[in-house]
Amino acid sequence: MTVKSNFKLDDRIKSIDDIQTILCNNNDFVGCEGYFFDEFVQTKDLSKCRYGELIDITTHDDRNDLCFKAEYKEGLVGFYRFFIPEKLLKPVEKKYRAFTLAEWVDQHEIGEVIHCRNEYKQEFYVMYTGYVIENGEEDIQDTRTTGRIMLINMGYFLENLFKDYEICINGEWMPFGIEVEE
Repeated sequence: MTVKSNFKLDDRIKSIDDIQTILCNNNDFVGCEGYFFDEFVQTKDLSKCRYGELIDITTHDDRNDLCFKAEYKEGLVGFYRFFIPEKLLKPVEKKYRAFTLAEWVDQHEIGEVIHCRNEYKQEFYVMYTGYVIENGEEDIQDTRTTGRIMLINMGYFLENLFKDYEICINGEWMPFGIEVEE
């Protein structure tokens, strides 16, 4: 018999079987970091669970089911009913948006060579030669200031670069923009 449920797990959880319990656990995870919780409903959002290192699994004491011993960064210790190792979770997907002109100017120097590629994976090395402020605005640090950056002798809107290009930073390809903190 198959039981269906509308219960939604955190998007990072690949399988419900990865959640360690008193009935099903693996000592190989001792020493691993992960998320601890006592109520199964907490698996809807792991960021609300306690994060720490699994330092012991105690299943020999049948008086309670708080079998996962956690140690937190601040050195405190706690006991929990459930544990899910971080290494079994899907990686957190980073979200990006286009740079504002102020952010671009703060992070890049005129004369810097920018390594980027288009949607066809054609790579370019272009020199950042300056910026153009639109509509006579003067305050470059105002995040509402719009403009274009100059790569060689062409002006590009940052929104268009975000949509159509990736930038290589420290050998890693990423969207031509800035990470959004949630």
